[in-house]
Amino acid sequence: MKKIETKIDEAFKNTFLLPREKAVTDFLTDVLSSKYKFREDDEKIEVISLYYYASSPLSFLFALPNYEFYSPDKTVNIAELHLKEHALEDYSFMDVQELCKKVLDENNIDYSAYLDENDQLDPANYWENQFGLECDFLMNCWRNAKEKTQSKMIGFLESSDSGAGLYDLDNGYDVPFDVGVDEYLQSNGFSIKKVI
Repeated sequence: MKKIETKIDEAFKNTFLLPREKAVTDFLTDVLSSKYKFREDDEKIEVISLYYYASSPLSFLFALPNYEFYSPDKTVNIAELHLKEHALEDYSFMDVQELCKKVLDENNIDYSAYLDENDQLDPANYWENQFGLECDFLMNCWRNAKEKTQSKMIGFLESSDSGAGLYDLDNGYDVPFDVGVDEYLQSNGFSIKKVI
């Protein structure tokens, strides 16, 4: 089953992630090169939050100064990326399900036991890598944008409903739920001035 998982991973990357790579990397490059004026003052932003829409991580992204360091009262703009504006349609649970069925069919895998009464396939029974691949993809785009811009900005990836955790975009680490961004950065040797 591990071999099939790897094949589905590859198909998912090629079908859904790679076509979005340029648009996402360009957006993050604009964020890191200060194309967006986030605040009403000229305070330099050193810590940014990148949010994804929880139920569809690659349909809508937005970035803004991290509120542990910068007062939301002075935020005048957020950077937004709607991938539909780049001729990239959102992909649904059904699209992912069809992709999985296609890979299983190509490899002569009988998945009939995993179909519900409506012939819907629940990928959770054999493939649970979607969210991890999407997060890795966003972190990779961030690193590519940082390499292009040589920016020292620190980024954190968060879900729009804050239920899926907080990720250090630069290192790929999960930030523990009980640890704030400031505490996390200090424990890693960073001392960022708060502008609250």
